[in-house]
Amino acid sequence: MKKGRNFISLVFIVLAFIAVLLWIVSLVVETSARIEALEIPYLVYVYYVSAVALIGYFLIYPFLVVMFSPTFSYKATINPLTGTQKRKTIENHYNKMVKFAKKLMRKNRIRPENVEILKQEMNRQDLDLAQKDMSFQKVLVKVLNEDIKKDIRDIIIDSAKDTLYLTSLSQNGLVDALIVLVNNFRMLKKIVIRCGFRPSFFRLFKFYCNVGISSLVADGAEQIDIQSMLGSAVKSFAKPIIESLVSGGVNAFLMLRTGFLARNYIFLDAEEANGKEEATQGAILDATAALPELTIKSVLTPVANAVNNTIVNPTKSAVKTLFGKKENLIVEEEIIQLEEVK
Repeated sequence: MKKGRNFISLVFIVLAFIAVLLWIVSLVVETSARIEALEIPYLVYVYYVSAVALIGYFLIYPFLVVMFSPTFSYKATINPLTGTQKRKTIENHYNKMVKFAKKLMRKNRIRPENVEILKQEMNRQDLDLAQKDMSFQKVLVKVLNEDIKKDIRDIIIDSAKDTLYLTSLSQNGLVDALIVLVNNFRMLKKIVIRCGFRPSFFRLFKFYCNVGISSLVADGAEQIDIQSMLGSAVKSFAKPIIESLVSGGVNAFLMLRTGFLARNYIFLDAEEANGKEEATQGAILDATAALPELTIKSVLTPVANAVNNTIVNPTKSAVKTLFGKKENLIVEEEIIQLEEVK
């Protein structure tokens, strides 16, 4: 049943992605008509080449990386092996995990103590193939939880920060939708590369559905009327700024949610958990908990860096220059006095 569900999900994913590409191509063609009206030689050709390169790099490439990555969705059982086909399936799954574990160790992505645990698990000879596969998967999941989840969290927060900046600066709902779409594709690619696995096609389809909803919300976020919500408390000159910040904040939170949802899907597949509510609720809780860190990275840290570069560091340099010479003179005088004593 899972194979059939995954196959149907794969078909829908491919069809939806083709539909998205056709929609973007229609936008490109529509914009090209305005460029042709400028009557600048070869400008249209440069525009088309640039558009194809951008679509390929920001959408097609991340999509293909995710689709061709391995998944953790298969798990061996402790039942006796029956038939060469089942044995081959379990053996391929085990070899895939071992290859990935060696890659983690080779690139120093896990702690030394976990490296030793993985090596010991690889060298176990007291289990049959199915039990060995199950045991190694449990250990690998434990290592990923301890050493990889933090890195994935950083990827998600950085992606949300970029979305916050870009959609706050943009004053166009369509552009916001494209930014959210592209950033989600790139974020999932980074998560999959860092983790080494992707969600199953069924859960991947759910993820892309959430991305589509986030893009629609981004398209409509520009229509939020801050004046009617806050009344006369918002002055006319501050209204565009607050509306941009609200739009960027909404898009950034949805970015956090989809990112943690993707992470939860990957680890739920790895642990063979069947909790849709657990993954969804966990993503919302993780996104909410990440908001303070997002605020620090996107607002407080840039402000602190700006203050350091414009006030603190120059002041430190001036003070050091001013008083450093006196300290050097004192040291030199002490050296002269010591030489005279000698």
